[in-house]
Amino acid sequence: MRSPSAARGQPWHVVALTLCWWCPALADVAEDADSREAIVLACHYEMGEFGVAAVQRCIESETSALTALSRYPEPARAIVARCERDLPQHAWESVKTCVDQDLAAEEALQRYPVQRQSSIEACRNQLGRQGAAKVKACVDRLSPAAPEAAKP
Repeated sequence: MRSPSAARGQPWHVVALTLCWWCPALADVAEDADSREAIVLACHYEMGEFGVAAVQRCIESETSALTALSRYPEPARAIVARCERDLPQHAWESVKTCVDQDLAAEEALQRYPVQRQSSIEACRNQLGRQGAAKVKACVDRLSPAAPEAAKP
């Protein structure tokens, strides 16, 4: 049986979510289902020629990465959002790697000595919102003799 919205060319779940704007939990479930469906489709497209086992591993790793991204603490949300924005065509595994690298680099930058703070600030200004991993690489290029305590 078709829903009334299907007759107008709109999927029923879009109409239901539009009418239920006050139900953020339902929207999250729908977004999560859409993300998981996108993972399945992308893995079939990218890995299908390598067989069922490769597709299954892809789905498992991408789903695991998506789940891990949703569990990062609140302070890391800005990094997650930046990596998602900067890697729109990449897999969730790539986004998670981006986040992990930035978190590790930010931690390392915090341990750099005071003498390198001007280099850190210069690199942050030069690179804008590109992330801590690129800032750390810039600082390390400017003064390659990094102390042992600063290495992650």
